[in-house]
Amino acid sequence: MSAASEPRLLLVEDHEDLADATAEFLRSEGLAVQIASTGAEALTAAVAFRPDIVLCDLNLLDMTGFEIARLLRKNPVTSGTLFAIHTVLTDADICAFEREVPQGYVNLYLSKPMTVEKLERLLAAFESLRQSRTKVD
Repeated sequence: MSAASEPRLLLVEDHEDLADATAEFLRSEGLAVQIASTGAEALTAAVAFRPDIVLCDLNLLDMTGFEIARLLRKNPVTSGTLFAIHTVLTDADICAFEREVPQGYVNLYLSKPMTVEKLERLLAAFESLRQSRTKVD
């Protein structure tokens, strides 16, 4: 996410009102946002839109956020995209996330309900991850 261009975020969310409200906030923070409501749409949009960040609901009708993350990591076009999962926190979700993080598919996890404060912390965490990657690359 360079200062020279507007960072791009792909929001994968199947609840239209939540997607619209979240996208509106993220746009107000200076991000270019595209919304996908299914896993299939997300995979297609990620290749075309080339987001810096994917913020993906864990449970979609056609696949899970973890499946989307794995598929994006396997594609050379999207393999370096930062990826966050968002969902209502259950014990099972926490266990699944803890299994996924070491594999490197998912960078961060955000619990619903999404609030401005949580989204601001998420953006700050992504910026920190991006800067640490830039130093290594």
